[in-house]
Amino acid sequence: MSLNESIVEDAALEWFGELGYSCLGAEALTPALSHGERESYGEVVLVGRLREAIRRLNPAIPLQSPF
Repeated sequence: MSLNESIVEDAALEWFGELGYSCLGAEALTPALSHGERESYGEVVLVGRLREAIRRLNPAIPLQSPF
């Protein structure tokens, strides 16, 4: 059996799911279908999701943060 990206990705998604994370398939973040979350595959950081996570984890940070 050869190891490929799909096998590793499926295993990682399963592990994260078992830890309670919600997992989306790649098609949910396809630039044409991602509802403005990314304009191209070159955008590896989903800024909106990152900002939301920072606010959720650090509620004392002002909303008008430079980030």
